[in-house]
Amino acid sequence: MCIRDRWYYDCFNQDNVDLVDVKETPIERITADGIQTSAGEQKFDIIAMATGFDAVTGGLMQIDIKGTEGLTLKEKWTQGVKTQLGVASAGFPNMLFLYGPQSPSGFCNGPTCAEIQGEWIVQCLENVRNQNKQRIETTAAAEQEWSDHVAELAGMTLFPKANSWYMGANIPGKTRQLLNYPGGLPLYREKCAEVADHGYAGFVIS
Repeated sequence: MCIRDRWYYDCFNQDNVDLVDVKETPIERITADGIQTSAGEQKFDIIAMATGFDAVTGGLMQIDIKGTEGLTLKEKWTQGVKTQLGVASAGFPNMLFLYGPQSPSGFCNGPTCAEIQGEWIVQCLENVRNQNKQRIETTAAAEQEWSDHVAELAGMTLFPKANSWYMGANIPGKTRQLLNYPGGLPLYREKCAEVADHGYAGFVIS
């Protein structure tokens, strides 16, 4: 059994494993005994199939929540995801999400990421309540700035050169962009603290 990153390459080097490049030899059909590729038939007892793995944004875009302009997140993000700190999207007031797009989610320990974001959101909401306000919403300018920051960091990596789910490349028609924040947790915490220390800059509290 391969567990995510651990022993990943070791699995492929086992004597009972063959690695098939389906770009070189595409799958033609499922047979009674296995899978037929252009190079021949591979026989299997079990075939595990994963289709439609719409990582990071897929779950959020399936929720039918409409923002102030009458758009769902799926409609808003048609041309690509834009968020502020990976926790908010302009046009969706009082909607703060954890472990979402443009946050460190897929590049760090999950519980740690959720805890850092959760603490920030709790403090943010306490700030809103202490001001006797009821609404918080990020601005389009702030989410554009954050999205540009994520794209700039992504450009320093090899992720844009690969057709992987990290770039949304496995979903036909999905905008190619790095969906997770690649700057690391220390820089992410620094950016979150900077926003909070400046009175939640990039957010409108009313």
